[in-house]
Amino acid sequence: MNNIQIRFLLDENMPHAIRDGIKRRLPEVDVSVIGSEGFPVIGTKDEEILQFLEHEMYILISSNRSTMPVHLRKHLQNGRHIPGILLLRPRASYREIIDTLELICLASIPEDFQDQITYIPY
Repeated sequence: MNNIQIRFLLDENMPHAIRDGIKRRLPEVDVSVIGSEGFPVIGTKDEEILQFLEHEMYILISSNRSTMPVHLRKHLQNGRHIPGILLLRPRASYREIIDTLELICLASIPEDFQDQITYIPY
């Protein structure tokens, strides 16, 4: 197994079953949730979440397809960067999502997702 470097932060509306599923398969993966101690509180604005991602080097997992792309565009236009955002496709099963996250952890490096939005499952 490779040395897993990817860190995930689940948006506040994401089911914790996704976190639990990836932790069962890859316990060494850093998977945290907005609202947890030391992380942005629930209700944090998108712009502040992007700043947190940039500073702490987490890839965001979200289903926010309406406002997050707009805020990311502005963030990048201001010369800022983020490790990436993984947006969930509608009606994807937890198993498909967890399978994809496991594949990302095992076959990717963080730079593969930098400054972009990737829709998952693939």
